[in-house]
Amino acid sequence: MTKYFLEFILNTYNSGSEAIRNAISEFGEVAQVNAVDSNVAELSSFAVSINTDDPTVVFDVCAQFGRIKSVKVSEVKQ
Repeated sequence: MTKYFLEFILNTYNSGSEAIRNAISEFGEVAQVNAVDSNVAELSSFAVSINTDDPTVVFDVCAQFGRIKSVKVSEVKQ
């Protein structure tokens, strides 16, 4: 089975890093969910990295939190 390493920015208004991490942890190995500086006071941005078998599920879950930007998907050699 192919594994993927995902890196992206998630912009959200009402969520924290722990909530995001908990939501996606069952779909792979979460490498990090770190806050990134934002220009808008109400907007929170997070840099997310995760190893997963199914990128679409991770993106679907994260899309419920807000807008996904700057996506990078890499295949992991096994």
